[in-house]
Amino acid sequence: MKNIVFVSMVALALIGCGKTCDFPDNLDVPEIRIERLEDQLFEMNLQSEVLEFLNNNPVLKKEFLGSDQYPSDSILAGVLLNRLQNPFIDTLRAESSEVFDDMADIKEELGRALAYLKSYYPDAKIPKIQTMVTGFGTSEMYVSDSLIIIGLDYYIGKEASFRPNEYPTYILNRYQKPYIVPAIMLLLSENYVNTDYNDNTMLADMLYYGKKYHFTKSMMPCTPDSLIIWYSEKEISDITENQHIIWGTFLQNELLFETNHITKKKFMGERPNTYEISAVCPGRIGAWVGWEILKKYASDHPEVSLQQLLNQSDALQLFNDSNYKGRSPGIF
Repeated sequence: MKNIVFVSMVALALIGCGKTCDFPDNLDVPEIRIERLEDQLFEMNLQSEVLEFLNNNPVLKKEFLGSDQYPSDSILAGVLLNRLQNPFIDTLRAESSEVFDDMADIKEELGRALAYLKSYYPDAKIPKIQTMVTGFGTSEMYVSDSLIIIGLDYYIGKEASFRPNEYPTYILNRYQKPYIVPAIMLLLSENYVNTDYNDNTMLADMLYYGKKYHFTKSMMPCTPDSLIIWYSEKEISDITENQHIIWGTFLQNELLFETNHITKKKFMGERPNTYEISAVCPGRIGAWVGWEILKKYASDHPEVSLQQLLNQSDALQLFNDSNYKGRSPGIF
């Protein structure tokens, strides 16, 4: 397909943030406490101390430090102790301490998001929050309904002395402080989104991710869409202005019911651009369209609760009921 040059529109300061931005007084914001595990670890000088620390934090041991890759926990403790003496990781710790300080802003933002979560799902737990500096271990974040661990060294930002070198620039851009809480809520959404795992169509994948973004936005209504879906504000503006072109590509190539994994990956996977549509169309564009379908459905069906919408597993029915046509603003 011939590439199409996108027409830019002026980026909005807060995309998707409107009247809903006043935090309701009736929401009960939980007190968020954050346990700084890195402060404990960097005080240790003995392998036995590190080993005890690892045994007291089994999720951290497995998910952040890759304990499965070592013959024994004792060997991992020795490796970690040696790593603590490296100026590289000492720099990461110092810079993460400076950037995150007391994490008051993270506590406030996360507290509000969890308050929204409790308003929709009263039985939801308030997870324990921990942080760590691992020198870019095997994970940057772990999220469950009971425990959240944040690898602060990943999120120091563009001014960090060291950054994870396995990530290309377009992915590194999302590893900054403002993306932390949206990423947490996006991962937490997996506990609340239903899908038909026997449906292998691209449409089902699109709506699955669309539900995850819709959940996150519902918990963080004042957060710009760009921080939730990991696009720049300009990319959001461009694809919104040109969504009729994007949608036309999906229809012309009959992509909604595509089941071929390679084809689906072109429109759903991590890529700097979706070249099949345009040289400047960002990757994961199918997930964005899925979110647009969810937005259209929610707008047309205010009687349907968030819980009911996220629980709808019939992708084709949800799509048909959305009446989504891929129209750009002002084009009818």
